[in-house]
Formats: sequence, structure tokens, C-alpha cells
Amino acid sequence: MIRVGGLGAAHVRGVGDVGVGDQELRCGDIAARRPGTTVSSVTLLRRLNNHSRKNQIYRAFREVGRAVRTIVLLRYLSDPVLREQISRATNKAEAYNGFTKWLHFGSHGYLRSRDPELQEKAIKFLDLVASSVIFSTTIDMTEQLRQMATEGWTILGEDLTAIGPHRRDNVLRFGDYDTTTLHIPPGTYDAAFAPHQP
Repeated sequence: MIRVGGLGAAHVRGVGDVGVGDQELRCGDIAARRPGTTVSSVTLLRRLNNHSRKNQIYRAFREVGRAVRTIVLLRYLSDPVLREQISRATNKAEAYNGFTKWLHFGSHGYLRSRDPELQEKAIKFLDLVASSVIFSTTIDMTEQLRQMATEGWTILGEDLTAIGPHRRDNVLRFGDYDTTTLHIPPGTYDAAFAPHQP
């Protein structure tokens, strides 16, 4: 529920050319025009998502949204650093999504059940499997980098940014799964990059 009373009025001036003009938008109009009342999020979204030409509140928020999107787009086009940050974050997300899709090979990656609870469980289990594989790959990569550093290789930070834990060549999806050592607890993981001293 969303509290409506006491929010005051919001003025939209000169937003677009759809006749919004200096219209005063009161949040109390979204609820039943009674101060101090509450309105459910479903009702609020239904009223704000009404595409009727008579709905001035929807038209005003639509124009505000267009202005915000235009500002973000102009910032993206004019700021190279922002573009690089967005591209880097997008690449990381897409790499993870592609990796989980590759892991979810059963039923061609489709969720066959229509039950929302079973779908949520399937997604959570897939994330758990992906996180486990990524963690195992990270341990293997760390051990290899430590061994290279011990052998005298110079490893720079720029080199590490070019590799990621979403590797597929070390994962045997249809291979042998040894369950005889499951009762043995794993050792403590040391995240430090520095090689161990003898």
C-alpha cells in the first residue's frame, strides 16, 4: 500500500505540447481524493497506465518519462566514461546469462512447468549451479596464476581484466561425476593472489 496524504502537489510546467501546461497534479487525485488514505500499487499502476486521452495524470507522467529518457540518452552519447561503464556492465551480465543458458541444457533450456513456484525453484537452482561452477573455476584460475607467479611470470592487473570465470572448456556437462569424496569437507579458500610461501 502507498500512503498518499501529506505529499502535497506536484507542478508540471511546459512538459511537451500535449496540453499539460501548468496543470497541477495532486497525488490525492490518484487515490480517492481523501487525504490520509492508502491506495494499492495495483490500483495506482492501473490509473497511471491508462492510455486514455482524458487521463491528464498519465499524459503528464508520460512526458516526464520521455524527458528523463532523453536526458539519460544525451548523457550516454556525450560521456565516453559512462558509455564504457555501461558497456562493461552489460558485457558482464550477458556473459553470465550466456553461461547459465549453456548450463541449462535440459529441455533445451525451457521451463516446462506453469507453476510459478516450480519456475522460481528452477531458476534458483540454476543460479546455484552456475555460482558453484564459477566458484570452482575461480579457484582453479587462482591456483594457476599463483603457480605462474612462482615460476617468475609477471602478471599485470590489465591481464586479469581480460579473463573471466565463465569458461566452458573445463566443465564436463556429460562427464564423470565422482561422488565418493563428497563427505570430505573442502579446504579453506584463500582469496589472496600472492603465491604461498614454502
